[in-house]
Amino acid sequence: MNDSTWTWIAGTEELDFSGVYAVSSMLDIEVTPGARHGALGWYDETSKALWLFGGFGKAQTTEGA
Repeated sequence: MNDSTWTWIAGTEELDFSGVYAVSSMLDIEVTPGARHGALGWYDETSKALWLFGGFGKAQTTEGA
């Protein structure tokens, strides 16, 4: 794996983003997880997949709650 293999798929580029999580009236494309840090990741050479797990996530804001 090298730097030229990375491709942006989806989601926001906003730093410190608070997530948008699903409610019954939302479309899947509107759902975006919050920013994360401290996750563990590794590249599986056999399946050519990058696996990311854990870390600390920024929760959805609760303004007006």
